[in-house]
Amino acid sequence: MPHLDSALLTAFVERWQPDTNTFHMPFGEMSILIHDVHYILRLPVDGALLRYDSPQPEALKADMCGLIRVGDLEGAVGGKWSTIWYMNGGMHGEGALFRAGELQIKEVEVQCYLFLLLGSTLFVDKSRDRIRPAVNLYLKKYHDVAGYAWGVGTLAYLYRQLGVASRAGGKGVCGYLTLLQAWIYEYFPDFRPNRVQQHSPADPRASLWVCSRLKGRDDAKERLVRYRSILDGMSADDVTWTPYGGHAGVEVMRSLYNGVIRFADVAEGYDPSRCLRQYGYRQAIPRPMMIPDDHFRPASAKDYNVTWFPGYDQFWTMWESNRWAFDAFFTPCERPSDVDEGFMDWYRAHSHPLITSPSVTRQIPRELVSCFTL
Repeated sequence: MPHLDSALLTAFVERWQPDTNTFHMPFGEMSILIHDVHYILRLPVDGALLRYDSPQPEALKADMCGLIRVGDLEGAVGGKWSTIWYMNGGMHGEGALFRAGELQIKEVEVQCYLFLLLGSTLFVDKSRDRIRPAVNLYLKKYHDVAGYAWGVGTLAYLYRQLGVASRAGGKGVCGYLTLLQAWIYEYFPDFRPNRVQQHSPADPRASLWVCSRLKGRDDAKERLVRYRSILDGMSADDVTWTPYGGHAGVEVMRSLYNGVIRFADVAEGYDPSRCLRQYGYRQAIPRPMMIPDDHFRPASAKDYNVTWFPGYDQFWTMWESNRWAFDAFFTPCERPSDVDEGFMDWYRAHSHPLITSPSVTRQIPRELVSCFTL
């Protein structure tokens, strides 16, 4: 997409640690949190988890048959469904919408429109024009659509895609990358483009930035080297730790949840205590990280697998019993970048916070990084 800075996104993907679902920066961990999704996208984060009963591929395919009112995807449209509108487990979104227009059934049109909208924005994969049929599981009763925590599902899916992309064999990254790029702008002033002149507090903050088409995509590798160097040279004082004000955990209480978040068959751990400074608290040495029931994260991205048993979903339902009470455990910051004594020693012993070799100069003028038409 022309508004996305692939070099900037790559510089952050390189720092993603899927064991903790955090970016490992020179000064500690940071992450995209539930309150970030709320403010940046204005998607609902309070509602039912996008749970999944693991239907088999054939069941999902039959579900799509029911959606567009055909008896058999293989036999529809002269036997070409499997190669034109349904292929490799994915549905052609615009094809479904076109079929809905032919049927002229209001409920089908609404469901197909939402299927295309959500599948081509929040839950993008690498199939270009194909959409995962699992999206349709939550659209069958379109009056219930607003009751789901779509923002939390978006975050879980992005966590997974960042993990896959962080592998040595990763060739790209999926998920809602507008969320990632807008998150970078919120917390890292050095990378911000111009702001729009008028913006309502109720609007998604993703619309706050004037992201013009990038100049010269051929220099992406050169920009990536610059971004790496700037990030390696950053300190905690270069970060805007609470861009929405110091009460994110009060205004968006679901952000304090501690447990597993999910979209369909994608489940990921979520622990905000690793990023206390993003809530206005001194960063303490975190407790041991959450361990999935099964996980395999090899260099090959295609073999990547993380599994959490469905029983963890009940933590979200009982979220008030599974959330952090930061005031009881942690100390508010005097400065936004404050950490507890001994934290940085612990962090350096458990992380690799620098990307660039220490032998490479990191003193690159930050004005050279700008790649937007300002």
